[in-house]
Amino acid sequence: MRRIALLSLAHDRGKLVASLAGVAFAATLVVGQIGLYVGFLESSSAVVRHAGGDVWVMARGTAVVDNGERLSAGSRAIVASHPCVARVRALVMAFLPLRKPDGSLEAVQVVGYEPVADPVLPWSLARGLPQDLHGPGRVAIDGLDVRKLQIGAEPLGAVLTVGTEEVYVAAVTRGIRAFTLAPYVFAEIDTARRLARMGGDQAYFWLADLARPECRDDVIAAVKRHGDLDAHAREEFRRMTENYWVAGSGAGTALGFSALLGLVVGAVIVGQTLYAVTKEHLRELATLKAIGATPGEVVSFVTWQAAVLACVGGGLGFLFAYLLATGTAGVGLVIVLSPTVLLIGAGAVLTMCTVAAIWSIRAVLTLEAAEVFR
Repeated sequence: MRRIALLSLAHDRGKLVASLAGVAFAATLVVGQIGLYVGFLESSSAVVRHAGGDVWVMARGTAVVDNGERLSAGSRAIVASHPCVARVRALVMAFLPLRKPDGSLEAVQVVGYEPVADPVLPWSLARGLPQDLHGPGRVAIDGLDVRKLQIGAEPLGAVLTVGTEEVYVAAVTRGIRAFTLAPYVFAEIDTARRLARMGGDQAYFWLADLARPECRDDVIAAVKRHGDLDAHAREEFRRMTENYWVAGSGAGTALGFSALLGLVVGAVIVGQTLYAVTKEHLRELATLKAIGATPGEVVSFVTWQAAVLACVGGGLGFLFAYLLATGTAGVGLVIVLSPTVLLIGAGAVLTMCTVAAIWSIRAVLTLEAAEVFR
């Protein structure tokens, strides 16, 4: 039955190509949209994930890493006083104006950090080394933001005016872009505080590295006893940030609707093709039933065709999605094609082809052997 099914499918090449194109289109759209969704999540919480810290301490009511408030120097002492806290690091996340050469302003987000051996910030450097940011007035920008900030062809050494202070580019990052689209400007903590006009011991967040992970909840509870402070485990704060930007902005809903639309279109195209092929061979299938073919054997005529369309069309779709992800990386649009994304995409394509085959399966199951005599 497998050979008959495949030969029947290949007989009408026009319908075969149309079906493969439909499955490939749906697979590309589904995998691309899921990968784009995951990319949005990773972009929105990149600083939280890469900055480390077992517990993040912030002002009460802070819901997202991009909207922090300044903390006093005394709050650092509160966090450091807990016996389970091994190290406390400062992090600054400040939106500041950058004056471009043409005189216009561009909002940038200054990320100030304390240089330590682990973790290393910024985490992806295309040019320069982390130690190149040692010293006052040195910053790193992303290569994708060079044109946006109207920097010349050679960004290293370029002078920027952030706020009222001049800094110069000492390193260039690769693919580090904020979900807010405000360019990141990485700097060591002293430079960031000077740009944001902060006191020498102030920060937007305190990152607590714990001596023992099991005392995390106790540290969080101790911090929360101070009415103006809040604290979250790093993974919890990461999820809060992702939900705030991706789910709260409606981007996730839009991507999900587009993916669903692609599945519906693909299912309709594949369903029409399978049904047309089945209708063309009803007499042959009735003959097989008349000579003793079981319902399962007749149904396999449709299922083999659906399986081929799912495998070949889905494979083409995954290839197109990879090419799409590679092509958009250069413009800062991150499409993540992780094993989980591909697995979800494969399940979606399989489900689509299964649903598309229902009409044809119903037709062959209700087929009477007497059809051969008509």
